[in-house]
Formats: sequence, C-alpha cells, structure tokens
Amino acid sequence: MKNFARPILGFVIAFALLGLSLSVVQSRMNAIRYTEQLTDTDPLENAPPLVAFTSVALGGFRGLVADWLWLRSSKMQDEGNYFEMVQLADWIVKLQPRFTGSHAFLAWNMAYNVSVTFTSFEDRWRWVKRGIELIRDEALEFNPGDPELFRQLGWIYQHKLGKDLDDANRYYKTEFAKEMIRLFADYYGQWELLQKAPANEAKLRAALGDNEFWNILAKHGYKDFAEFEKRFRDLAVIPPEILPDLKKAGVEKTVELCLRYRWMTMKYRLEPTWLHKLNVKYGDLDWRLPEAHAIYWAERGKDKWTEDKDTFKRLSCDRMLFQSLSAAFETGRLVYLKDIQHLEMTPNISLVDAVNKSYMDSWDAYDENTIGGAYGNFLVDAIVTLYKFGQKKKAAEMQAHARTYKRYGTRFSPNLDDFVLKELAEDMEQASQPTAQGTVQSYLMNAYYQLAIDEDEVAESYLTIAKQLYDRYQKFVAGTERRRGLPPWGQMQITSLETTKQRIPVPMAKRLEERMPRAKEKFIPEAGEIAAPVVQ
Repeated sequence: MKNFARPILGFVIAFALLGLSLSVVQSRMNAIRYTEQLTDTDPLENAPPLVAFTSVALGGFRGLVADWLWLRSSKMQDEGNYFEMVQLADWIVKLQPRFTGSHAFLAWNMAYNVSVTFTSFEDRWRWVKRGIELIRDEALEFNPGDPELFRQLGWIYQHKLGKDLDDANRYYKTEFAKEMIRLFADYYGQWELLQKAPANEAKLRAALGDNEFWNILAKHGYKDFAEFEKRFRDLAVIPPEILPDLKKAGVEKTVELCLRYRWMTMKYRLEPTWLHKLNVKYGDLDWRLPEAHAIYWAERGKDKWTEDKDTFKRLSCDRMLFQSLSAAFETGRLVYLKDIQHLEMTPNISLVDAVNKSYMDSWDAYDENTIGGAYGNFLVDAIVTLYKFGQKKKAAEMQAHARTYKRYGTRFSPNLDDFVLKELAEDMEQASQPTAQGTVQSYLMNAYYQLAIDEDEVAESYLTIAKQLYDRYQKFVAGTERRRGLPPWGQMQITSLETTKQRIPVPMAKRLEERMPRAKEKFIPEAGEIAAPVVQ
C-alpha cells in the first residue's frame, strides 16, 4: 500500500507545483495583455443588449464569425451588393466593437471606393455620409475616447468633403452645410448658452420644475419625451402644433436648448465646450463647413496622443490642423441667404493669424522640410487673398513676416501691389487677347456676384483688381492695341454685369439689381452705347 501511495503523493505534489507555476505565468500573461492592450478588459460603454449578448455568448468565436462576415462583405462589394454590405459592416462592428481598425477601414471603403461607383451626386453623398456615420454613430458609441477614430473621422471631413478631388465635392459641402443649419438653427454660435442646457430628461424636469410641459406633451399625443425628441429632429424645429402651448407656458427656449444640445452631443458628438474652446483658440470657425469639423476631431485626437510613441500620430493630427485651417482660410466661411435659400463658401480671412501660428508651431516642433514648403505656399495665398478682400495693411504685414525667412529668398521682395499683381497675372502678359479678356471679366463678374450676396467690400476689391489687371495688360500691348487690345473698360463692365445676371439664379439676379449702387458709382457702367474696338 505504501508503495502505491508514494507515486500518488508525488503526482499530487507535481500537479500542485505545475498548477502554481501556470497560475503565475497566467497572471503575468494577463498583465501583459492588459498593459499592451492586446485584449478587451473593460466592459463596453453604452452597449446595446445585442452587443452585450454576442460579447459574452460567442466568446472567442466572435473573431471567427467577424472574419467570415468580413470575407462575405468583400464578396458583396465585388458583386455590387452594396446595401447588404452595409448590414454586414454593422454586424462586424457589433461583433468586434473594439476593433476600431476594421471600423475605420469599412468607413473609408464606403466613403471612397463605393461612393465613386455611382454617377448621381445624391447617391455618392449617401455613401460618404454612411461612412461618416459608421465611425461617428456606431464605432464611437462603443469607443467614445478612441483617438484613432477621431483622426479617421477628421480625415474624411478634411479630405473627402473639404477638398475638390471628387466631382461631387461642392454637393457634399452644400448638403453638409444644410445638415448643420438644421442642427444649430437660430442658436448657431451660442455655444456658452448651449453648454448650460439640460443634458437629459431628468435635468430638463429639474429645470422646468412642476411646469405643465409634460401635460402639454400628453395633450398632443406624445407618449413620452423620446417620441417628442424624434419628431423634433425630423422637423429640425419644435413641432408647430405644440409650439403655441410651449410659448404660453414660457418654456419654449429651455426645451429647444435641451433638444439641440442633445442632438449635437448624442448624434453629431459635438461638445459645445470644445466648439467654444476652439473658437477662442483659432478664431471664428464656421461649424457649418467640413474644415471646422476636421479641426475639431484633429484637436480631440491630438489631445489624447501625448506619449513619445505617439509622435507620428500626433504629427498626422498637426498636419490635419494646419491643412484644414489653411483650407478654412481659403473657403471656410459660409454665406447663407435665408430668404432665397442660397449657400456660398467664401474665404474666412479672420483665421489668417491662427493658420500662420499653426504652420509655425508645426515647423518648429517637427522641423520637416515639407512643412516649410507648404508654409511658403500658404504665405503667398494669404497675402493675395487679404489683398483681394481689401485688407492691404494685413497683407503687407504678412509679406513683411515672409521676408524674414531666408528659405524663400527674394520671393517676397517686390512691393505689395507688384507682388500681388505678379501672382494674379503671372501669365497675363504672355496670354492671348481672349485669355486676358476672360481673366479681367472673371474678376468683374466676381465683383457683381459678391454684390449680390451682400459682400460689398469684397466686391470693391475684385473690381479694383480687375481694373489693375486691365490697365497692366493695356500698357503691355501699347502700340499693338488695335490688334491685341481689350474692349473699353465701360463696355467690359456692361458685358460682365449682363453675363453675371444670366448665370446666377433669378432671385439672386433680382437681388443684384436691387443692391447695385446709385448712378455714377464705380459699379455702374456709363450710360450709352460703346463701339466695339477695331481689330486688325
């Protein structure tokens, strides 16, 4: 019996030692998995029941199912079954809610690859929008603080919506601006007021006290606040049938602020505190345009990447910042004529100092040659744009600053007028007569167009530049003007004015006629017919 017990005892001791060793190794492996973020250790935030169920029930098999769905999704794309592909992407996100790399790729695929297979701008926008929503509405729901998702979302805003590489880019910008106009309505820019809005139903109840708001909802057939909120988002205004009662009860503003705050933060994930913070930092960003949203997400991402190992990702956010700020300077201001429903993107020259500082900070931090080249191009564009918009003092200040950089040699040496005219008319003297005439007419037409959208100072700058280009060309062709000269200045004004009226929408043409300055002002061509020049 003793002979039999001895091996059993040895086996038990060996098993115990082996179990203890495995426990130590497993603890060490778990620690490595946690510190290196190789697995999910924290519970998902805001996970719906389906996600919570699949996370627990499928366990390690979630990855296999997701891989199969991924392959199926690729096949659906090859076969053109795009709508089934969307559903598969939704399932992949739910099966692996923390695999943000796949979410970013799926979103990019929809916004870029799938969208361009359609010819209709409306269809293209639907897919670009779906790509945005996959990150913003779904992936960020489970990963609300993931800087990689911030960066990927910012890239779509900056590159797909902001740049002109897609034929439908102006359609994207216009549709996005319409969304933002619906979102902000008359509270656009009132970020500090929105910060103080009740964030949920409980806080709204606390703010309203024993007010009859809830009885008003029931009176109009709303079963709960959620149904009322959905109706509000569909209309983008408080439903007209309930508005009089809310006004009478004196709660209309509080209710609307709550609804808009929740819409901003829960749907578009825009925090009013961040909007206010970035406006203080950079200037008056236009939050109805994609460049401002690219800046928002780049800042949110950069704010998270603070360690040395994240230098490259932080650089990518910095690049997104100065590139988006530069784009916002060029076309980052929305002119919205509510009475005729007209949208127009114009330069936001108030951002010039912020853009300049962003380039300088990035160049100092990373010392990259490419940043220096991009900065030089920005300085040229900034000087010319400021000059065109009548900001000659600021343009001269920027030119003096540019001269301090040895890198740019004598590029900024000429006086301001000569520098700008050289940039604007670099090919003017070598141009044919029709090309030169078209250049002058384009500035004249821009002048009249700016008048139509209430941009009087800008219109006057365009008119001044048109006259300067006209005089410069006429001086260059002196002696051969009968062969190469432009039509008389007054005639060019008449032609450009009439062409502008024909090309812009009828409501804007009427508006232009109403806004034209009085007789004898510089925008009004002299009366009487002007003979066409004799060309030999």
